[in-house]
This record gives sequence, structure tokens and C-alpha cells, in this order.
Amino acid sequence: MIVLGRLIVGLGMLVLGRQLFWLFVGGVGFVFGIQLATQVLGEGQPDVNILLFALVFGFIGAVVALALQKLAVSAAGFFGGGVIAMNLVQVMNLDLGSVLVPFLVGGVLGLILVSILFDWALIAISSFAGATVIVQSFVMETAVSLLLLVILIAVGIAVQANQLRREGKKG
Repeated sequence: MIVLGRLIVGLGMLVLGRQLFWLFVGGVGFVFGIQLATQVLGEGQPDVNILLFALVFGFIGAVVALALQKLAVSAAGFFGGGVIAMNLVQVMNLDLGSVLVPFLVGGVLGLILVSILFDWALIAISSFAGATVIVQSFVMETAVSLLLLVILIAVGIAVQANQLRREGKKG
């Protein structure tokens, strides 16, 4: 059940993250909620408890995104960058002892990207975040995970860049 939720959220973030930024922010909250619930509630919890915890974070993220767009996008850049960094550490099988350092470094980089290059930052961060969420949903060898990650990121950026280009032609 959690895997299906992660796949749906990851796919939405991958191809619609810039266009539906509230979905991206809510998706980041959902994934953050899963990871936080696993650490706070413990590994042995039923999927329903973890999903409810994650849905609450996702819902809060989506509501904040709709109400406070600029702040929400900045927060999504920070948390999205943090989630990407944490997931990359896991995909690459690096044991740093704590996920806090990669989360903070990725978060600061995500925040900076969103501030400077808003549309392209949302495209890049939502593509990276969606791809990492999808890849983390499966158990694969490191090389396969990295290859799939690169392919999904490229697909997400291409799809969203095409959407941005089409919107530019309309305006």
C-alpha cells in the first residue's frame, strides 16, 4: 500500500511538479511524512498508520501551498532538496550515520535553486524528487537504481520543459 502511494505521488511530482506546484509541495510532505513516521513510530508499524501520518503531512503541504504560494514553494524547495539528498544517499548505499546532514545540505541547495530560477528549479527539483521517490519504491541493485534515476529525471525534465514551452507559446 505504501509502495503504490509512493509511486502515484512520485509520478505526479515527476511530470506535474511545476504545473501543479501544490501537488509537488503536498507530495514532498507525503514522502517526508512516510520517512518521519518510519523513524518516529518505528519500523514495525502497520502501513495504514504510516500512510495516515504521511497523508496528514501531504495535506498540510498542499493547503499551505495553495494559501501561501511563495512561502510554500520556498519550503518545498528546502524540503524537496532535503528529501532528494536523503534518497540519493540511500540509493547510493552510503552510510553517513544520520540523514540530517544530507537533508540540510540538500534543503539549502533546493531553497537557493527555487529562489534564483523559479520555474526551472521547480522542474528540476520536482523531477529529481519524483524520480527518487519512484526509485526508492523498488529494491534494486545500486547500478540499476542509478540508471533508472537518471532516465526518470530526464523524462520528468523533458515532459515539464515541454509543458513550459507550450505555455510560453500561448502567452
